[in-house]
Amino acid sequence: MYIESGASRESMKNSILFMPTNGAGLGHLTRTLAIARRIRKIDPNREIIFFTTSPAINLILQEGFLAYYIPSKMFFPDYIWSNQWNELLEKQLKLILQLHQPKTFVYDGAFVYYGVMAATEGITSLKRVWVKRKQNKPEKDVETKSKENFFHHIIIPGEYQINLDSQAEIKYHYCNPVIYLDKSELLSKDEVKEILKIPNEYKLVYIQLGAGNINDIESTLSILLSILENRKDLYFVLGESIITSNRIEISIERLLTLKDYPNSRYYNAFDLTISAAGYNTFFELMHFGVPSIFIPNEKTKSDDQVARSMVAEKAKAAIVLRNPNYQELENAIDNVLNLSNNMIIRNNTQKLNIQNGAEDIAKLILKL
Repeated sequence: MYIESGASRESMKNSILFMPTNGAGLGHLTRTLAIARRIRKIDPNREIIFFTTSPAINLILQEGFLAYYIPSKMFFPDYIWSNQWNELLEKQLKLILQLHQPKTFVYDGAFVYYGVMAATEGITSLKRVWVKRKQNKPEKDVETKSKENFFHHIIIPGEYQINLDSQAEIKYHYCNPVIYLDKSELLSKDEVKEILKIPNEYKLVYIQLGAGNINDIESTLSILLSILENRKDLYFVLGESIITSNRIEISIERLLTLKDYPNSRYYNAFDLTISAAGYNTFFELMHFGVPSIFIPNEKTKSDDQVARSMVAEKAKAAIVLRNPNYQELENAIDNVLNLSNNMIIRNNTQKLNIQNGAEDIAKLILKL
């Protein structure tokens, strides 16, 4: 149970507890960090705590937030059952709630664990908020619909520009995609080339085909690198997730691997990005105006990357290739790297008018 209020604990009464879960990538963690950063900017004295199942807890600590960690069930041995793991989660979360007595609990995950519900139910002073990105494949929405009733508010980052309704009495709040960095935080092209030790005469191509935990990217990547290697004016940067367990070992002249967070801070430097169309990456690339070729991952459980990327292609803000062969990839690369085409595509990304929803969500949470 919560500790009774007292003068010595009054400063903790408005604290916010974020709980991003682990996923194939860093979407849940990135989203909550983006929101927490904006809350801290608006209200520097607000206590913000994290409790996560993501192994990338170091990213939270780097931002200066206090963080607690419990490994996902997948990291435990088989003899630990799901109900045992949930009991462990419940006990740890209850202790955190007792220590910090937050007024707001912000959960970001595709699935709500029993341990989360058991630990937070019955605390009348705790406002429960679920940041729940809308899934594109509707059959997957049905599985989590009943869990929404447990939360006081559902915040749904959408696909494109949406005006957030900030009325606290409304349960469902739709908003723009959440983007981690502000445009002012990106490095310049000269800064990136200096950091990565890339000579000025090269054009830069960034490759990010998805989180290695889901995608089988080797065949497409092999074709892609063969094409790029034949062009002597290019230097290519292969983005690698910091949580992937299988490093891609490639030794090619004019290629380097970038394993950093967030990689988006380098986006100003790239003349072309060849990428999957995952939610965070897609909207960051379009928001920051990077000419892109999207190769959507069609094997995700619930995320319709094809539909998302086709909106950009329709706006002539990107090229979309599905299961491309050598010639299709080569033609698309030549097309985007053409100087006049490159500028047209870059300008068209801004016509999509993708706004950052992070600050709107931060203001809403503070209003709650």
